[in-house]
Amino acid sequence: MALTAAWIVAGAAIWLVRGQQMTADKTIDYLKAHPLHGLTATERQPVIEEMADRVNRLPFEERQFFRYNDELRRWFEQMNETERRYYIDRTLPKGMKQMMAAFNEMTPQKRRQMIARALADLERYRGESEKPEGKRALPDQTVKRVVEEGMRSFFSDASAETKLDLQPFIEQIQSIMQSGR
Repeated sequence: MALTAAWIVAGAAIWLVRGQQMTADKTIDYLKAHPLHGLTATERQPVIEEMADRVNRLPFEERQFFRYNDELRRWFEQMNETERRYYIDRTLPKGMKQMMAAFNEMTPQKRRQMIARALADLERYRGESEKPEGKRALPDQTVKRVVEEGMRSFFSDASAETKLDLQPFIEQIQSIMQSGR
Protein backbone atom coordinates (compact mmCIF):
# COMPACT_ATOMS: atom_id res chain seq x y z
CA MET A 1 0.00 0.00 0.00
CA ALA A 2 2.78 2.43 0.93
CA LEU A 3 4.60 1.68 -2.34
CA THR A 4 1.42 2.28 -4.35
CA ALA A 5 0.81 5.54 -2.53
CA ALA A 6 4.39 6.64 -3.22
CA TRP A 7 3.95 5.88 -6.95
CA ILE A 8 0.69 7.81 -7.05
CA VAL A 9 2.31 10.82 -5.36
CA ALA A 10 5.30 10.62 -7.74
CA GLY A 11 3.00 10.34 -10.77
CA ALA A 12 0.94 13.31 -9.62
CA ALA A 13 4.09 15.37 -9.07
CA ILE A 14 5.38 14.53 -12.57
CA TRP A 15 1.99 15.37 -14.07
CA LEU A 16 1.93 18.70 -12.20
CA VAL A 17 5.46 19.66 -13.27
CA ARG A 18 4.78 18.81 -16.92
CA GLY A 19 1.60 20.85 -16.82
CA GLN A 20 3.48 23.88 -15.55
CA GLN A 21 6.45 23.52 -17.92
CA MET A 22 6.44 26.24 -20.55
CA THR A 23 6.27 25.12 -24.17
CA ALA A 24 6.43 26.94 -27.48
CA ASP A 25 2.80 26.01 -28.15
CA LYS A 26 1.64 27.53 -24.85
CA THR A 27 3.64 30.66 -25.63
CA ILE A 28 2.14 30.92 -29.13
CA ASP A 29 -1.34 30.47 -27.66
CA TYR A 30 -0.59 33.37 -25.29
CA LEU A 31 0.48 35.53 -28.25
CA LYS A 32 -2.72 34.77 -30.11
CA ALA A 33 -4.85 35.51 -27.06
CA HIS A 34 -3.08 38.82 -26.31
CA PRO A 35 -2.69 40.98 -29.41
CA LEU A 36 -1.24 44.41 -28.76
CA HIS A 37 -3.40 46.29 -31.26
CA GLY A 38 -5.93 48.51 -29.59
CA LEU A 39 -4.29 48.44 -26.17
CA THR A 40 -2.98 51.52 -24.39
CA ALA A 41 0.69 51.73 -23.42
CA THR A 42 -0.15 50.86 -19.81
CA GLU A 43 -2.21 47.84 -20.94
CA ARG A 44 0.54 46.66 -23.32
CA GLN A 45 3.35 46.65 -20.74
CA PRO A 46 2.09 43.72 -18.62
CA VAL A 47 1.38 41.69 -21.77
CA ILE A 48 4.93 42.26 -23.03
CA GLU A 49 6.31 41.51 -19.55
CA GLU A 50 4.40 38.23 -19.34
CA MET A 51 5.52 37.30 -22.85
CA ALA A 52 9.17 37.91 -21.95
CA ASP A 53 8.76 35.79 -18.81
CA ARG A 54 7.21 32.97 -20.83
CA VAL A 55 9.99 33.08 -23.43
CA ASN A 56 12.63 33.05 -20.70
CA ARG A 57 11.06 29.89 -19.21
CA LEU A 58 11.24 28.02 -22.53
CA PRO A 59 13.87 25.29 -22.78
CA PHE A 60 16.40 25.86 -25.58
CA GLU A 61 14.77 23.53 -28.12
CA GLU A 62 11.32 25.01 -27.51
CA ARG A 63 12.76 28.52 -27.76
CA GLN A 64 14.30 27.68 -31.15
CA PHE A 65 10.96 26.37 -32.41
CA PHE A 66 9.16 29.44 -31.09
CA ARG A 67 11.66 31.85 -32.62
CA TYR A 68 10.76 30.78 -36.15
CA ASN A 69 7.01 31.07 -35.69
CA ASP A 70 5.20 33.68 -37.80
CA GLU A 71 2.98 34.61 -34.85
CA LEU A 72 6.00 36.02 -33.01
CA ARG A 73 6.98 38.16 -36.00
CA ARG A 74 3.45 39.57 -36.31
CA TRP A 75 3.27 40.26 -32.57
CA PHE A 76 6.72 41.88 -32.59
CA GLU A 77 5.66 44.17 -35.45
CA GLN A 78 2.80 45.46 -33.28
CA MET A 79 5.31 46.87 -30.77
CA ASN A 80 6.79 50.33 -30.92
CA GLU A 81 10.57 50.74 -30.81
CA THR A 82 10.73 51.25 -27.03
CA GLU A 83 8.69 48.09 -26.42
CA ARG A 84 10.88 46.09 -28.81
CA ARG A 85 14.01 47.24 -27.03
CA TYR A 86 12.50 46.33 -23.65
CA TYR A 87 11.43 42.88 -24.87
CA ILE A 88 14.87 42.17 -26.36
CA ASP A 89 16.62 43.39 -23.20
CA ARG A 90 14.46 41.01 -21.15
CA THR A 91 14.85 37.92 -23.36
CA LEU A 92 18.23 38.18 -25.07
CA PRO A 93 20.63 37.45 -22.17
CA LYS A 94 18.81 34.24 -21.20
CA GLY A 95 18.62 33.16 -24.86
CA MET A 96 22.33 33.74 -25.41
CA LYS A 97 23.24 31.75 -22.30
CA GLN A 98 20.97 28.90 -23.44
CA MET A 99 22.51 28.98 -26.89
CA MET A 100 26.08 28.81 -25.56
CA ALA A 101 25.16 25.97 -23.20
CA ALA A 102 23.56 24.08 -26.10
CA PHE A 103 26.60 24.68 -28.33
CA ASN A 104 28.91 23.45 -25.57
CA GLU A 105 26.89 20.22 -25.31
CA MET A 106 26.75 19.52 -29.08
CA THR A 107 29.07 17.18 -30.86
CA PRO A 108 31.66 18.96 -33.03
CA GLN A 109 29.90 17.69 -36.18
CA LYS A 110 26.49 19.02 -35.07
CA ARG A 111 28.08 22.33 -34.08
CA ARG A 112 29.66 22.68 -37.54
CA GLN A 113 26.29 21.97 -39.19
CA MET A 114 24.61 24.66 -37.11
CA ILE A 115 27.36 27.16 -37.90
CA ALA A 116 27.15 26.40 -41.63
CA ARG A 117 23.40 27.05 -41.50
CA ALA A 118 23.95 30.29 -39.56
CA LEU A 119 26.54 31.45 -42.10
CA ALA A 120 24.10 30.74 -44.93
CA ASP A 121 21.43 32.73 -43.07
CA LEU A 122 23.87 35.63 -42.68
CA GLU A 123 24.67 35.58 -46.40
CA ARG A 124 20.94 35.58 -47.21
CA TYR A 125 20.44 38.47 -44.76
CA ARG A 126 23.31 40.38 -46.36
CA GLY A 127 21.80 39.88 -49.83
CA GLU A 128 18.34 40.99 -48.71
CA SER A 129 19.63 44.07 -46.93
CA GLU A 130 21.50 45.19 -50.07
CA LYS A 131 18.32 45.23 -52.15
CA PRO A 132 16.81 48.73 -52.48
CA GLU A 133 13.43 47.51 -51.27
CA GLY A 134 15.04 45.45 -48.49
CA LYS A 135 13.64 46.42 -45.11
CA ARG A 136 15.37 45.61 -41.86
CA ALA A 137 13.38 43.94 -39.16
CA LEU A 138 15.33 45.79 -36.47
CA PRO A 139 17.04 49.18 -36.40
CA ASP A 140 20.85 49.35 -36.34
CA GLN A 141 21.04 50.15 -32.60
CA THR A 142 19.04 47.05 -31.72
CA VAL A 143 21.10 44.84 -34.02
CA LYS A 144 24.26 46.23 -32.44
CA ARG A 145 22.95 45.42 -28.94
CA VAL A 146 22.06 41.88 -30.02
CA VAL A 147 25.58 41.37 -31.38
CA GLU A 148 27.18 42.85 -28.25
CA GLU A 149 25.13 40.59 -25.97
CA GLY A 150 26.00 37.60 -28.13
CA MET A 151 29.69 38.44 -27.98
CA ARG A 152 29.54 38.90 -24.20
CA SER A 153 27.89 35.50 -23.82
CA PHE A 154 30.31 33.97 -26.32
CA PHE A 155 33.36 35.10 -24.36
CA SER A 156 31.98 34.23 -20.92
CA ASP A 157 29.96 31.04 -21.56
CA ALA A 158 31.46 29.22 -24.56
CA SER A 159 33.98 26.42 -24.14
CA ALA A 160 37.31 26.67 -25.96
CA GLU A 161 36.15 24.11 -28.52
CA THR A 162 32.92 26.01 -29.13
CA LYS A 163 34.87 29.26 -29.55
CA LEU A 164 37.06 27.61 -32.17
CA ASP A 165 34.05 26.22 -34.06
CA LEU A 166 32.20 29.55 -33.90
CA GLN A 167 35.15 31.59 -35.17
CA PRO A 168 33.97 31.72 -38.85
CA PHE A 169 30.53 32.88 -37.74
CA ILE A 170 31.98 35.59 -35.49
CA GLU A 171 34.25 36.77 -38.30
CA GLN A 172 31.26 37.01 -40.66
CA ILE A 173 29.33 39.09 -38.12
CA GLN A 174 32.34 41.37 -37.69
CA SER A 175 32.54 41.78 -41.46
CA ILE A 176 28.88 42.76 -41.67
CA MET A 177 29.18 45.20 -38.75
CA GLN A 178 32.34 46.80 -40.17
CA SER A 179 30.79 47.24 -43.60
CA GLY A 180 28.10 49.40 -41.99
CA ARG A 181 25.19 47.04 -42.60
